[in-house]
Amino acid sequence: MHRTAIITATLATTLLLASCGSNGSDGKADSKPAATSTAPAKPGYDLSDCKDLLEQNYTDENVHDASSEPECKGLTRRQYLSAVKDVLTGHKDDILERSAKEVTWDSAWEQTDSDQQNLVCERLQEDGADVVGKEMADSTGGDIDEQVDMAQYLLDEKC
Repeated sequence: MHRTAIITATLATTLLLASCGSNGSDGKADSKPAATSTAPAKPGYDLSDCKDLLEQNYTDENVHDASSEPECKGLTRRQYLSAVKDVLTGHKDDILERSAKEVTWDSAWEQTDSDQQNLVCERLQEDGADVVGKEMADSTGGDIDEQVDMAQYLLDEKC
């Protein structure tokens, strides 16, 4: 199931904001630079293992706070946030591109009357996003992958 890039970015931002009060007793962040050491966090795991886990979670569209998972548990909060930042920074272009597409798809959906929306949802639920997306691409001459992606988004988020 596709998760929206906006949700991904929002979750990541929430993780970062939620940690702001945990850096010091006054709730203000340290002015020290983030630790980037790969010293073992727990026996067998280090910062690179945590980044690998976060990257895999992102790829699997399973974005969540992984700070309590074994690969990340032994890291300081600062190290963990640095790992999250590195992974998200590596995907920022994808996140922005996906968000731009979703804004366009949302706008088109909102301009569609409810009877047509119901018809689209029925068709997506009966035939699936692959079939409907490919038919849309055939009829419009659009990119197949993009049309299937849009159909899957509509099925997941609107239907």
